[in-house]
Amino acid sequence: MNNTLIEITKDKHSAPAFHYIFFNSNSIINDITFGYQNIEKMYPLNDNSSFHAFSTTKTFTTVAILQLVENNLINLNDIITKYIPAFDFSEPVTIRHLLCHQSGIKNPIPLKWTHLENEHQNFNYRVFSDTLILNNLNLKFSPGRKYSYSNLNYLVLGRLIEEVSGLTYNEYISRNILDHLNTDEYIGFDLPEVNHATGYHANSWIQNLLLGLLINKKKMMYKANHDWNGFNPFFINGASYGGLISTPKALMSYCQALLNENGVLLSRKKTGEMLTEQLTSRGKSTNMCLGWFKGKIKDIEYYCHAGGGAGYYSEIRLYPSLNCGSVIMLNSSGMKDERLLDHLDTNHLNILS
Repeated sequence: MNNTLIEITKDKHSAPAFHYIFFNSNSIINDITFGYQNIEKMYPLNDNSSFHAFSTTKTFTTVAILQLVENNLINLNDIITKYIPAFDFSEPVTIRHLLCHQSGIKNPIPLKWTHLENEHQNFNYRVFSDTLILNNLNLKFSPGRKYSYSNLNYLVLGRLIEEVSGLTYNEYISRNILDHLNTDEYIGFDLPEVNHATGYHANSWIQNLLLGLLINKKKMMYKANHDWNGFNPFFINGASYGGLISTPKALMSYCQALLNENGVLLSRKKTGEMLTEQLTSRGKSTNMCLGWFKGKIKDIEYYCHAGGGAGYYSEIRLYPSLNCGSVIMLNSSGMKDERLLDHLDTNHLNILS
């Protein structure tokens, strides 16, 4: 079975390495590591190898917001200007609008929003975040009218967490989510000194042409071999929409915490609210919950989020009715939600359902 899953993954998303885990709320059912975390030095991927998680970070931001709701510090239907008057959008935007991508805020291409490891000490997250938000206060449609994905929604939510909690975004997430996970595996906002998988991008003319339009390749990349270009170590500018770095097993522990009924991160009631589809103001389906997307395989509902960008791609998934979930992380670029887990989870679901 593992060989089959390896072939499926290689066929659906070519990468030097990947780590796939299928699990229930208490244990691992299947765990596959494959390939090299660094192809120039031929370092094999291992259980402790970390990856950029990119937009799967948005689900952590969502959990943080719902924790603040549970503590009666905010309300999902509050307008954002109640907490940050400067974020005065052209029409009133609520916290709920931001969580489910119905705000109408524009979504500039985010691939340039990175900085190298040697620039990190002098990088100012607050200046980056506020400047970008204040330059995009003019909405492209009225809030609630339709779904339209925007990373800026989660930049605003990250700043809200800071304003309400009095902590930096990274501090809040670390203290209230990461520190409560049942894992010794790495998850955080720093680049680990060892075992961080190098990110790669396919070395083809069309891929290089497209990427050259979006990032500073000379600064960010190098030629690894004939097939791959590598990325120099970097950080995402916007921590709240994509800044987490994690091992797959640490992401698994996060998902297990949401599946368990002990409420270590959220009460069962709030978890249920988080995983409830948010219709538009006209009652139209969006398949978007609060921070999580909704899908179905063979009548089994799941809730998921993907994270992709320069050099990395990941997916996390929950199957609440079966009390199980899955994670995959790869070290090659992903630019859309590929739903790889639709293909990889099927055999496990056939056994469990």
